[in-house]
Amino acid sequence: MFFNRLFGVRSFSQCTLRLQQVSSSSIRGTSDSLRIIPKLQTFYSANPMHENNINRLESLLRKYIKLPSQNALLKTHGDSNASSDINTILQSQNGSRPLWMSFKDYTVIGGGSRLKPTQYTELLFLLNKLHNIDPQLMNDDIKAELAHYYKHTSAEFDKVKVPKLDEFGRSVGIGRRKSATAKVYVVKGEGKVLVNNRQLNDYFVKLKDRESVMYPLQVINAIGNYNIFVTTSGGGPTGQADAASLAIGKALIAFNPLLKTRLHRAGCLTTDYRRVERKKPGKLKARKSPTWVKR
Repeated sequence: MFFNRLFGVRSFSQCTLRLQQVSSSSIRGTSDSLRIIPKLQTFYSANPMHENNINRLESLLRKYIKLPSQNALLKTHGDSNASSDINTILQSQNGSRPLWMSFKDYTVIGGGSRLKPTQYTELLFLLNKLHNIDPQLMNDDIKAELAHYYKHTSAEFDKVKVPKLDEFGRSVGIGRRKSATAKVYVVKGEGKVLVNNRQLNDYFVKLKDRESVMYPLQVINAIGNYNIFVTTSGGGPTGQADAASLAIGKALIAFNPLLKTRLHRAGCLTTDYRRVERKKPGKLKARKSPTWVKR
């Protein structure tokens, strides 16, 4: 022992003890460093998934902030005619304003019940800002990121449902208004209109009801080009006239599908779901109250 201490040589037992201490301390250090790391950097925020999406969009905006936008391109041209020409060019290149996914669809990737309407509005603001970049300079990074938020419509909804003519060259349409229902057969002819096997003037006494029935033909300038046979039931004359008008508008699309836009804008293809409001107890009518008497 004396010579070992003199020459600085440690005994074997002391060396093994020191190795055990070093190994135990290293194991303790590795166990401290081995901890669970969150997948998202925004894990400790109120809505991690939404904040992560916002961070990605903001990073793209900061990265490509110098790219010119469509509005800046329009401001560089002072002429109104030139700006209108640029507008048409941009619409042809970039298409119409995109349909972003709805609030309900975004909840799947935006935090579920934690998502707030204000957060969804913030997302739409950033998406529109990125989409406003000049389409000629928009790179694949921006397009790939925006593709996650487009509204995906199935092919079934994209197909336009156009009625077809039967073997007799007739088109069938069904319309409803209040409690009235009308089924219409339309065929090319000399302009005859029969309602429940009676002439139009005989069945509908009021001029307003007759004009309502013929309104779809007036929209497409086809009065006198089709024979119309209407079978209606239920409700009163006004409801039956509106139901027949809706059915005629639907049936006319089979002869020319290009008329659908014009008829839709004129309101000939929109069902009116309004009903008469019911009378309430204690009221004279639906909302009218009895005269108030002080004493």
